[in-house]
Amino acid sequence: MKEDPEKSETQDWDAEEASRGEEREALPAEELAPAEEGAELEEPELEVLQREIGLLESQLQDMRDRYIRAVADLDNMRKRSRRDMKEAQQRAVSSLLLDLLVVVDNFERALGPARASARGEGKAVYDGVALIYRQLMDMLGRRGVKPIAAVGERFDPARHEAVAQVPAEPNQEEGTIALEVQKGYFHGEEVLRPSKVGVTVHGAHKG
Repeated sequence: MKEDPEKSETQDWDAEEASRGEEREALPAEELAPAEEGAELEEPELEVLQREIGLLESQLQDMRDRYIRAVADLDNMRKRSRRDMKEAQQRAVSSLLLDLLVVVDNFERALGPARASARGEGKAVYDGVALIYRQLMDMLGRRGVKPIAAVGERFDPARHEAVAQVPAEPNQEEGTIALEVQKGYFHGEEVLRPSKVGVTVHGAHKG
């Protein structure tokens, strides 16, 4: 009897499907669930990435802090440099002005006694020296140098230097400046040179 070809092909396909089913049943459980295994492997990788991100963020914050400190240090250094330069300039100017004040003192000592005796040709010389003195004082005044008030003022240790005691008159207040030994000067608001003065004291012996 002749076999039906379609029935034979159906039987062969059923046999192959049955064979594949047996093979799948024989496979290990690990191979049957690849998706679950991938999920288990992804979790530790995520933790590693999170740790690396945290480390990078920490390093970035540290670099930011260092940058901020470096900028602050640089700004402080600039301010300190400007302040030191300004102070150095002020010291240089003060030193020059103090040297000029010595010249002023010499002019005043020379002009004082000569004023009363200046006559004839001597008066012309006196007038010439007095003119130079006034020009020097004008130049100092334009640069902020001005004399410190002394005689008749209350003694102020910030502006005056007491070098002598002067007996006070009965109606005179103690601590009043009665004598100026050397004139003092301001430079702007700062004391360039204090006045050397004699101060009244009750009970002091008259010499």
